[in-house]
Amino acid sequence: MGLCGYALKWIHADKISSEKKLVLDDSFPPDKAVDFILLLKVALDTLDKAPLEDHHLASSTKQAVAIVMNFSTIEPQAIRDVWLPKGHMWKHVDTIFGLFKDIVYHVVDTFSDDNNLPSAIADTYQAELTPLMLVLVRLVSEHPDVREHLFYKVYPKDAIDFAVLPENRPGMAAKLVRLMRSPDSGPFSVSTITGDLLLALLGNDIRQFILTVGYGNAAGYMVARHIEIPADIIEQVRESSSESGAVNPVTGRYWSQEDTNQELANMTDEEKEREAERLFVLFERLNKTGIIKTANPVRAAAESGRFEELDDCD
Repeated sequence: MGLCGYALKWIHADKISSEKKLVLDDSFPPDKAVDFILLLKVALDTLDKAPLEDHHLASSTKQAVAIVMNFSTIEPQAIRDVWLPKGHMWKHVDTIFGLFKDIVYHVVDTFSDDNNLPSAIADTYQAELTPLMLVLVRLVSEHPDVREHLFYKVYPKDAIDFAVLPENRPGMAAKLVRLMRSPDSGPFSVSTITGDLLLALLGNDIRQFILTVGYGNAAGYMVARHIEIPADIIEQVRESSSESGAVNPVTGRYWSQEDTNQELANMTDEEKEREAERLFVLFERLNKTGIIKTANPVRAAAESGRFEELDDCD
């Protein structure tokens, strides 16, 4: 595949826990990487200087991303110093995140209908978003300082409003949730790698992940990665539903803000249909993986003809 090729590798057992991380199979192992340090410098400088072309990576930028994916970010020290240069530690990190952010905003805002996101990504943006995210996941996972720095770019201080659904909040975090909840769940799909990035930003704490993005949004990702639901989260749902300041782990919003009947009443028929389709796919995945074994309520309602009988309060 040459210098611009890259190899990806999941390290996993039969089940993948939240502690297992997505890692890159280095074409330049640490003991040899220093021999190619100039290549890494040129590739990172290319990323710094090459602007996006109509919200797409230029050909040279794609090549540069492919190159940097082949390098470790932590060893040897000479390589680490190239990634995080002294005196300008965030130069390359901010560049990569900035490219990623621009594309994410464009994709989510342009294809605002969640049903259109998967096809738009698969057709046009998969090859651009996934490599950028894989580099970011690696940087966040291997450098606590990078994780903290990017965490506040995604979740600015005091910006997490638990009175609003995670996918409807302003800013980058909500757009990532919407990417993650799209039904395309292959191991290297944009939705799955987006979940990897969010989980890494939250310190690989699956409980905090669920509370921050809501289990309803996280479920598809957790099925794709075979991450089990923590038992104490289920107990928390039972215990906290009566507490006014508690967060509903299913939605990621304060219990006091939950008014499902009113939300249904405010939804158009098309929005209800899209939500039913999303729930149908989710229940089918949960049943196939064995995480739950229960009748799919959407399928049951469709087969019984009850969709036409349901009013907004059912």
